[in-house]
Amino acid sequence: MSKINIIVLLLVFFQSTQAFSEVKENEMEASVSPQTVVPEVSGFNLVVSAGLTSGGETLAKTTDGGSLKAGGLFLMSAGGIYSFENSKFQLQGTFGYHFDELSADNGTADFSRTSIEIIPFYRLSNKFRVGFGYVRAMSVKYSDPFDSINFDDANGYVLEMDWKLRGNSWWGVRYVDIEYLASSINGFDLSGISGIKPVDGSYFGMLFHLAF
Repeated sequence: MSKINIIVLLLVFFQSTQAFSEVKENEMEASVSPQTVVPEVSGFNLVVSAGLTSGGETLAKTTDGGSLKAGGLFLMSAGGIYSFENSKFQLQGTFGYHFDELSADNGTADFSRTSIEIIPFYRLSNKFRVGFGYVRAMSVKYSDPFDSINFDDANGYVLEMDWKLRGNSWWGVRYVDIEYLASSINGFDLSGISGIKPVDGSYFGMLFHLAF
């Protein structure tokens, strides 16, 4: 599937969720004043997220200017969010898949990883929340027609700010700080070899969240 097709699917997903969440928004507006900060959801709710990211070191290039970076590009996740009673705090935990690919005449290069995120959020108002949390990247792998590189699991940190759209839907911007250290290349174990430089996988991103 091409990058353009994936972006179109993400946009369709974002648009289709608005009708679902608008009903919740109307219910909230009928009973809550704008000045009152209350939990958007009561107790535990499921949450799905999708978005685009950019950043990190360049892993591959094409002659026409295309590039594959360690911080890109498509991020999808699902999990849960817990809103504490009589509190402005929320705790969100998700499992995600983060990937990108680059196509050329001689083949395709791709970079992928799965991730676990745990983010405590503080709601400054009914329309805005900010969170700082932990990211664990796993099954980190780069491959192209000539090389296959596996990376150790990595720990990182995420800073995110979200704005409410409708009901229980939010869009946000984030920054993730993380590095990946190669563990093997083409099946050759790199353990114990000193001087291997980690790959910077840090990125900025924009995501959409829907709790239900």
